[in-house]
Formats: sequence, C-alpha cells, structure tokens
Amino acid sequence: MFNDLLEGLMELPDLALDSRIREIELERRRLDTELAMAVKIADRRQLGTVDGHRTINSYLRATLNCSSTEASRLRSQARAVDEIDGLGEAWLAGRIGDSQVARLAVVNGNRRVRDRLREFAPILLDQAEQLPYSEWVQCVDRFVALADVDGAHDARDDAIEHRDTHVNDVGGMVDITAHGGDALTTAELIAIHQRFTEAEYQADIEARRTEFGDAAEQHPLARTAGQRRFDALVTIFRRAASAQRLGTTADPLVNVVIDAETWAQVLAASGLAPTTSLNGRPIDPFTGLARPSDLLEELVGSPKSLNDRRCETTSGVTLHPHDVLRAALAGHIRRVVVDAAGVAIDMGRRRRLFEGPAREAARLLILRCEHPGCELPADLCNIDHAEEWTNGGQTDQHNSRIRCSTHNIDKTKHRWRSRRATNGRTYTIRPDGTIMLPVGARPPTFPTENNPEDVDQLTKLARQRATALQAA
Repeated sequence: MFNDLLEGLMELPDLALDSRIREIELERRRLDTELAMAVKIADRRQLGTVDGHRTINSYLRATLNCSSTEASRLRSQARAVDEIDGLGEAWLAGRIGDSQVARLAVVNGNRRVRDRLREFAPILLDQAEQLPYSEWVQCVDRFVALADVDGAHDARDDAIEHRDTHVNDVGGMVDITAHGGDALTTAELIAIHQRFTEAEYQADIEARRTEFGDAAEQHPLARTAGQRRFDALVTIFRRAASAQRLGTTADPLVNVVIDAETWAQVLAASGLAPTTSLNGRPIDPFTGLARPSDLLEELVGSPKSLNDRRCETTSGVTLHPHDVLRAALAGHIRRVVVDAAGVAIDMGRRRRLFEGPAREAARLLILRCEHPGCELPADLCNIDHAEEWTNGGQTDQHNSRIRCSTHNIDKTKHRWRSRRATNGRTYTIRPDGTIMLPVGARPPTFPTENNPEDVDQLTKLARQRATALQAA
C-alpha cells in the first residue's frame, strides 16, 4: 500500500505534485482543527475518566500514544481555539497552519496578556495569513511586549543576571554554550558571527575563482556552510587573542528600528520627556497633543497600527525598549525612529549609515529576502527594481525590492514580476499571472486605476520616504 502511494506520487508531474502537497496540507489543517475541538469537548466531558485516567493529558497519552509534550500542546491548542474568536475558523479554512496556532496557544497561556489578546486576535490572524511565519512571530512578540511590559522587563533582568557561557572539550571536540544576557547583546554577537562567516564565504569564492577561472561556478566551494561557520568562530577567537588593546569599541554592528510611539513611551517612562500638560492631562511626549495614558488602549481604536509598532534589530531580534534607550545614550548602536508611514524621523548620532542612495535605507525596514520562503538576511541581499528600469521603473524606495543574488537572477530568468499590494506587502507574480502564495492564503488586492485612494496612498508613502532620505 505504501509502495503504491509512493509510486503514484512519483508519477505526478511537478505542477500536479505541487497541487497535491497543497491539498494534503489543507486537509491536514482541517483535521487538526477537528482534533483540537474534539480534545476540548473530551476535556469538558472528562472523557478520560471512563478508562480510569486521572487527567486529559493521561487520556491523550494513552489514546494517541504520544508524549507528554505533545499532549500538552494539543490541550493548549484546544484551549486557544475555544477562547480566541476567529482562530478555529481561520485554521479550519486553511488560512493559517499548525505553527501559527501553536504560537497563539503559547500567548494565550500567558495570563498577563490573555485578556488583551482577545482584542487584538483579528489583526494577528489577518497578519498570520499575509506574512511569512518568521515576520509574523515578530508582530506577536511586539504585541506581547506591549501587553506585558513588566513581565518582559523581569524576564530581561533575570536573563542578564544569570548570564553564563561554557567552552568545553568534549571528546576532543569544542562545545560552546551560552545563555542569558539581553537581546541587544545577542543581536550584536550574531551580527559579528555573520560578518566573519560572510568573510569566510567570500574567501571560498575567491579561491574557487583563482583555481578555475571562468568555469568557477561549475565547481563546488571548498567548504560547506557549516564548516565556514565553525572556521568563522575560530577566527573571531584568534583575532580577539591577537588584539593589542582588548576592550576597544569597534564600529556598531547592529541597527535598531523603533517606532516613534514606542520611543516616546520609553523616554517618558524614564523621565526624559513630559507625559502630562500643565493641567495634568496625558500628552504625547513628542507632539504635546492629548493622548490616552495607555498605549494598548490607543491601539484598540486602531488595531492595525500594531503593524507599525517596532522595537527590534533589522535582523528581527525583538528588543526591550530599555535596551534601546541604553544603546542610544551610549551611542554604540545605530537607531532608526520611524513614524506611522514608515518614514525615518530620527537617525541617531551614527548618521553616516544613512548617507548615500535609497538602497541603503531600503534594507533597514526589510528583514530578509522578499522571495517567498527565502530566509537570507537583508544585509546579504541585493536591492533591485520591482518594475524594471528599462520598462520605466523609478529608482526609489517605492520601487525597490530586496532579493538575494540567486533570486535576483532567477527573477530575470523566469520573468517574475513583483507588485506591492494595498496591504503594503510585496508579492512575486509568475509569467502566467498567478501569485506565489502559501497554502490557504487569499489573493491580495493590488492598487489599480479603479482604486485611486490606494494608488495615492502608495505614491504618498514613496514620496515621504524619498523626501526623508534626501533630507538625511
């Protein structure tokens, strides 16, 4: 039976196999939703007691022959589907998958943010359908950070207090482990390692070019990606050991993007900006205008503005605002404060990063290669025209796209096009007009001449960004 199934799949042409994978995933999501609902009903009925099980987890372990971890995951997902409006419907329709549901289940298990999650669930579910999973997780983390400021602060302080690392010899092999510390330091360490790894990669490229000349691309590189990562770490240690002056400060390696609202909030909380007018009414620390005293209360009136809340590195590491303030005061980190339109309004004292063409600023607000499924960091990608320059495409941020070198070449080879939808996301379109979308995602709406408001808004955004870059 298995061999028959395997042979049947092997005989499918590529397009048919792609369609079958999508069909299977949609059916799996439907079944997973049904299982979650069934587990919730079984829990309510105390179904497990029939066979003498003391808990629903015991029942699941016995009935499904699964681990305790899996039983707990199923139960938490069942609880989330029951308590978060719209989650079960989106899952059943196939618009989101198990990964998104599992993440929301974890957030739903946090008692400090559970009540606020009900209010923001619709926008988070909408984002779960539109965004790649890695970017969507950043949105969820932003929500949690806003809804549980004290909890995030306590976790950060605990991680810093108990930071530790070990470098051990395990059977003649080095084993390096590190845990704790703040997110900003973590981002800096990752950036350093990535920079040295990229140098090892470039060294392999040059060595191959020297040996094989024009036929270089027909030969594999001398080292694997894992070997280059290891060698990069060795180089870091050796460079540090040979440094004449230990403790000297190098140029900043981490870019931090924070929105104006969050920046104003941390300034006010630290006593660096006023929070009330002379008559005691809450005001915005930046504008002096009246505003709600609670940032989440303000977001309730416009939940989609949660998309604009950013406090993270450009590589996607979520930061506590206090770490950004500390870095800004010390001047060791480049910070970028953006307004609701995504326009940079404060570039900090390390301004030299933003001098030059718009291509440098374009990378700051994009985390990874924009081709579906590609996870290469934006810092290692190319910036090119969405609408080709030869076809009249403008060289501005509105018409820029971030792609790795491979997908940038494939764009021309396969005649892919890119378009920005009214939701602000960029989509890749095949020559036959179909859009590259994940399983279950509904097609986006693109601006057309019949939607002048959408066209005007995108044009306005592009002009705002271009003006900000020229002023810099």
